[in-house]
Amino acid sequence: MSDSHFLCLVNKERPRLELDYQSVQISSVNLLGTGLTDQLPLSLTQIDASDGNLCAKSARLWESLLERHRVPYVLLRVADMRMSLGSKVTAIALYEEVNSILGDVPLGKWIDEARLSCMKETAELLSFYKSDSAIFDPSLKWKPHVADQPFPDDECKLSDRDALEIEKHWKCLKCNKMEREYLRKQCLETNYIEGTFCFDGSTDRKIFMQGFETDTSILKDPIRGSVRCLDTALDILRDTEKALDEIYTFLDPDNPRELTVPLICSIHATLMKTSRVLYDESNYADKHLRYTNIGVTRQTSRVDVTVEIIRDDKAVRLQFCPWDEVDAELARFCKRFNEIIRHPSMDPFACAAWISHVFVTIHPFEDGNGRMSRILASIPLLRRGLPPICVSRSWQSAYVLNLNRVRCGDPTDPLRFLKLVDTLAYATDSALGTVGLTGMVHRADFDRTYL
Repeated sequence: MSDSHFLCLVNKERPRLELDYQSVQISSVNLLGTGLTDQLPLSLTQIDASDGNLCAKSARLWESLLERHRVPYVLLRVADMRMSLGSKVTAIALYEEVNSILGDVPLGKWIDEARLSCMKETAELLSFYKSDSAIFDPSLKWKPHVADQPFPDDECKLSDRDALEIEKHWKCLKCNKMEREYLRKQCLETNYIEGTFCFDGSTDRKIFMQGFETDTSILKDPIRGSVRCLDTALDILRDTEKALDEIYTFLDPDNPRELTVPLICSIHATLMKTSRVLYDESNYADKHLRYTNIGVTRQTSRVDVTVEIIRDDKAVRLQFCPWDEVDAELARFCKRFNEIIRHPSMDPFACAAWISHVFVTIHPFEDGNGRMSRILASIPLLRRGLPPICVSRSWQSAYVLNLNRVRCGDPTDPLRFLKLVDTLAYATDSALGTVGLTGMVHRADFDRTYL
């Protein structure tokens, strides 16, 4: 039978289907619409396996197709692709779905064995992640119920003068119809500081001024970061813009929206749509395809994550929420978020600092947690007539330093948020200044230093 699949993403472990299942053959593509009849087979067999960016683009096409058509032809090929890229848990779920339709005995046996092996492996890794304290800095180990820790004290609040100045600058920017330019600035910088990509100055300015639909003939590929393909980088920027636009639904006074785990997952799926499959070129000697599960937490994919940082000239590792606790911790975060956001005396920048700390500490997703945290941290600001959070590259060091200071500090001491509040406020005001306004709040005008 014709069991063609991605030449660049083959799962050699799966047994070939012995029976002639019409639903998994090329001819069944007609069921998906005539527009895909030629495109899909070519994306399987005509992609040069050495072209990482084209392989990633082809894989993303099939993932987007799966969202609309959960049929055996698509399920089987996406499952193979995920398995080949290391996302075993979600791949096995697709294999089970396709075989519930096919009822193929050899495939069913292989699925059972693969599931048992995968569950054993992820359970062992989880046990190691929880018990081997030697690999994590003691002050950076995971502490359960992080959302229940004290909210920033009144002394951490931004001064009324500074808050009013930032509000004035934001209103002035909107009056000059430059709000969209600021939002583009936010989309660029939030990806820059995560190392996703970075353009040269000329391309950066053109995208900033003209938008993400700019004529690509006048733009250049990113010069740094994991993504070096211009088209991919622009798609990621469009995804970021759409995700940022989604939080404006929290501003409707007649229909106040509550933050929920499904809503967070939905925003994450929007934000990371293109990033689901990327050709990672951050290391010239180790370029590779990278798969990220989007719109689902790490509890679904059974994955733990860790990050290495430099502190006191020494590399140390951060431990985040173990995957089997993620959903409960994220639900607790949503509950506290909804309580705090409606409090009449809520300080927006103190709330933004709390959101940033708690969300990043939980780290609910495989990737995109930093970008998600800055989107969610923008909600209390927008509700008070302030701009979304924007942390540029020039503020990255202070931002990361003060996030980690909050985490290392005494969890019963709400004053540990003080410098992070200032960093978020001044970084955001500084970003407003780069959009073209004058008379920004200067660092010396702040009541406290940010470092």
